[in-house]
Amino acid sequence: MYEPTTVEVDRVCGEGNYRSYSLYFVGRLIQIVEAGHTTMRLYEWADLGRLLYLVHVEEDKPGMPFRRTLYPFINTHSGDATPRKGYTAEEVSRAYPEFAAGRFSGAHLESRANEVGATPEHGNGIE
Repeated sequence: MYEPTTVEVDRVCGEGNYRSYSLYFVGRLIQIVEAGHTTMRLYEWADLGRLLYLVHVEEDKPGMPFRRTLYPFINTHSGDATPRKGYTAEEVSRAYPEFAAGRFSGAHLESRANEVGATPEHGNGIE
């Protein structure tokens, strides 16, 4: 079920300083990956009748400021309150193997890649 979703992102504001702000979209959380000091969340975003994906990354590395980023990266620095661009399922499976590898719901991404037009000759990036 799609619902209004808010994610917090940080933007560099001077040397070593970050300013937080919120981005809003209608979507749903698909997957969470936690590894070390990083948490990644994969969201499905329904934008103008297309299914796109957003990846929200939180990094809490020792000795570094806590940082949140929304990918594709343009969303973090656009200054808009809503995302401007999303990934296709094929792009997610190539750029974020953590979501497509056997550890997580690759079948979901594979079926979505087929829905958005991945073809056998181009594949969907999921092994």
